[in-house]
Amino acid sequence: MTMFIKRHLLVLGFIFVAINAFSKHSPVTETRDSVVVDSITGQARKYKLTDNKVLKPVYWVYNYLANSNKLRSDKTYDGGFVFGPAYNINTGFAIGGGYSALYSFDKNDPTLQKSIVNGFFQASVKGIVAIGVEGHNFMKNDMHRFNYEFSFTHYPSAFWGIGYDTSLKNFYDNRMVSSKQLLLKLEGDFTWKLARNLYFGPKLDFLYSNLYKTEDVLPKGEENMYPNGLMSELLLLPDGSGKSQPGTQAATGIGFTLTYDSRDFATNAYKGHYINLQQLAFIPGLNKYGFLTTDLKYQTYAPLWKKCTLAFQVHGRFNYGNDVIPWIRLASTGNQGMGRGYFYGQYRDNNVAETQLELRQRLIWRLGVVAWAGAINIFNFDNFRWDHTLPTYGFGIRWEFKPRVNVRVDWGFTKTGNSIVFNIGEAF
Repeated sequence: MTMFIKRHLLVLGFIFVAINAFSKHSPVTETRDSVVVDSITGQARKYKLTDNKVLKPVYWVYNYLANSNKLRSDKTYDGGFVFGPAYNINTGFAIGGGYSALYSFDKNDPTLQKSIVNGFFQASVKGIVAIGVEGHNFMKNDMHRFNYEFSFTHYPSAFWGIGYDTSLKNFYDNRMVSSKQLLLKLEGDFTWKLARNLYFGPKLDFLYSNLYKTEDVLPKGEENMYPNGLMSELLLLPDGSGKSQPGTQAATGIGFTLTYDSRDFATNAYKGHYINLQQLAFIPGLNKYGFLTTDLKYQTYAPLWKKCTLAFQVHGRFNYGNDVIPWIRLASTGNQGMGRGYFYGQYRDNNVAETQLELRQRLIWRLGVVAWAGAINIFNFDNFRWDHTLPTYGFGIRWEFKPRVNVRVDWGFTKTGNSIVFNIGEAF
């Protein structure tokens, strides 16, 4: 599959070079000066037009890609679509795409950070279908901020159990629950400015999971060991009752978020700091299992040399207040741009501590490259061990689609495999 992707990327590269060369040297029946300005060089660019009906689609594609990152002086809202390939050892080959747009709540205030909305979709050969949208809004005078994320996913997934030892053993023994799952996620917060770069406000976090089909994958000799199914065995309640968590669950958290944010651009910072504290309560009655979640994140960005940024992130998420944490709310690998290369849910437990360091180098034109290394520990406080820390590292390619909004292709490596991911926006 890797060779398959490399061949297709090589073909796409030749096509792009050919289009670029053709557009520079072939006769054009008409040209006009564009009102757009390149977001990197600050230079204006001409559109290339033709009256040839056969060549018009080629020129349209070239102009669309070549000018997608230009700042339009005649527009207060600037959006566009892009798509590309992805590969994961568990999900197989996929086609993903997205929509990204920049806009301002006060076009007369050049100091106000641009708001952004990103939409995405993905479809894989193994049945994953995902669609969603996220947005970061900076309101007039930056006195209020509104963030949201909504997604719906059909997710042929796998579950290896809870805890490092259980997950790793089952992974190597080829013992797991293969499932089909519907996920609905809604998350948002609205904050008020308390002081310079400091914001506070309420937060809502809702997740619904419908595990509508499961199949046990077991090593030879264990076919009849789990009469109620392996999922029930892996989700046994700790009270000795012999009962298990349900596979289908919903969990709603209500709480607050406190944020310090001095980044120069929220989704692709070159400098600044970001600190975010979230405190959520999953209230009994509203939820089958009541518990609390504390989430703490710190990110910093620093320029090293020309067009190079060093980005660092550390993150912790802690679930507590009940002996039973819903399995869909357990801390997990492969979440929120952390642990790239690990399959989502490959390791699960009550808590996670993770960090990553990334070097981002902008190259020529609108291209850039990154390299990163990180570590994740999924744990329960009763059995935390340093040697359970999971490494992750990799590299990626960046292409600026909109001003300061990159399309990214990341190739992540782990101790159990690797994956290629296509997405819009930086991992952090």
